[in-house]
Amino acid sequence: MMTTALMVSGSWPPQACGVGDYTERLCCELEQNDIAVVRFANDGLSRPYSAGAVRHVNEADCDLVHIQYPTAGYGRSFTPSALPSQVRGKPVVVTLHEYSSFRWYRRPWFAPFARRCAARIFTTDEERELFADRFPTRNGIDLTIEIASNIPVAAGATRRLGRVSYFGLIAPNKGIEAFLDLCETACATPNDLTFELIGAVPDQHRRYAEAILQRASACKALLSIDLSNEAVAKRLAASTFAYLPFPDGASAKRGTLAAAIVNGLIVVTRHTPITPEWVRSATLEAKTPAEAMQVLTRLQQDGPQREAAAKRSALAASRFRWDAIAQRHADLYRNLLSSSADSGRDAASAPTASAAYESRLAS
Repeated sequence: MMTTALMVSGSWPPQACGVGDYTERLCCELEQNDIAVVRFANDGLSRPYSAGAVRHVNEADCDLVHIQYPTAGYGRSFTPSALPSQVRGKPVVVTLHEYSSFRWYRRPWFAPFARRCAARIFTTDEERELFADRFPTRNGIDLTIEIASNIPVAAGATRRLGRVSYFGLIAPNKGIEAFLDLCETACATPNDLTFELIGAVPDQHRRYAEAILQRASACKALLSIDLSNEAVAKRLAASTFAYLPFPDGASAKRGTLAAAIVNGLIVVTRHTPITPEWVRSATLEAKTPAEAMQVLTRLQQDGPQREAAAKRSALAASRFRWDAIAQRHADLYRNLLSSSADSGRDAASAPTASAAYESRLAS
């Protein structure tokens, strides 16, 4: 009998939201693993609290509920956080994409996820360990499932030697200003590098984006804005390098990093304590735009060093495979439903898997 999952997200394509893009792709991959997926969208998810949205989730014809959190569409709504306590008779799973970025006063939003979810999925071990430290009496399973690239792998693209791309949402706190600093430095220095800004503009940040695009145009960066995922893949695959100066450092949860790596780019980025060793090995570090300029210039001029960096990046591409990620989700769903049926209890109210199974999922 096919398992049916209700997937709850505050944003879905074509809305500009990285978690929304991830969720849609996960749904498509789960459907290839014999999981029927019902995509749930409701205006109440963005209200402070919506009993109507909760009722619709409760009444949905599904075997389990899977919440993606946070998304741009939720805003500061408490409705998604209330679902684990309000849904009856079926397990509730949550994927927490950015737990560490929330300030202390948002901690009550996460208490229901700790106490009433059958399982919590994190995209990095660091996020999972931080949540465990802050909620030591939580119930259910904690596991790490790294994200894959929302952007497909482009085939047949002609790579332009020396093209440096930035890819991501054109929004504050993404590191895009550092990319523009690099572009401006390059404009004032003789070199063989060219630059491309690939991104999407969220509605709420259009004024900010206008200033960014004007600045990019002034330093002769090519602009590729609001493209389809397939078109983004082709633009990425036409570049040699990516400069992705994440303010808090590169990590396995960065979808833009995954997109660049699976499309064969050599990534220059920032390494911080949240950067796992395998990401450090696959990328080159530059703490500042000035350091990035030095690294890129050296790679541009040194073919063997450039080839070695490309090989290290290619080795990491397998970590972002969608088929493996979807299979781990499907295994989790089936285990939760089997455990719930065996126990005869509400799966969201108690731990639902053995330590051995949790260890196997997290490996």
